[in-house]
Formats: sequence, C-alpha cells, structure tokens
Amino acid sequence: MHYSRRQPRVAPTGRITVRLSTDQRDLFIKASEVPRDLAHALHRAPVRGGKLSIRITREFLDALIAAAAKSQAPDRRAERDLVALLGYLEGLEERFETTDDTTESDEG
Repeated sequence: MHYSRRQPRVAPTGRITVRLSTDQRDLFIKASEVPRDLAHALHRAPVRGGKLSIRITREFLDALIAAAAKSQAPDRRAERDLVALLGYLEGLEERFETTDDTTESDEG
C-alpha cells in the first residue's frame, strides 16, 4: 500500500474512532464481555444515517473484539456480517502502536 494511503498510527494510550451500525451496537450492548462503561457509551452515542461513531481506547476495542468473537450467528448471512465486523475491528487494532519490551543490547 502506498505510504500516503496508510492510516496514522495511534499511541498505545490513545483513542480511535469506531463506526458501528445500530444492529452491531445492540450486539455489543447485550454481550457480557463488554464493560458497563463501554455499553453505556455505545447506548448514548448519537446515531446519524444509521451509523454511530464512538472514540474508544485499546482496552475497550479488545473487549469489542472478544465480544464479536464469542457471539453466535443464526444464519450464514449473519455469520458473514460478523466475520466482516471482526475483520474491521482487528484492522483498527493494528493501528495502535506497540511498545517493545525487548531492547537491543549494544555490542561494543
């Protein structure tokens, strides 16, 4: 991918915008893996054109990914939508910078 099309990296403690449909929001609100604060923020987020946007931290994004991974789809179409949602969320997770605990030792 050309460098100008890449999304900017987000600091590990930063926030990222997640866009969800109202059906996806309802799925996350009902999930037990989603923290109460996040479920409340999802419920209170304004909906425009059938979509809502919310800025969340990496911990909340991890909770959404866990909830999407554990949810069961009733039919093939819902399963396809769920896989697409999971791919979207995992793509957002890749935008966060990682902190390397290993440091290279100086040889010399």
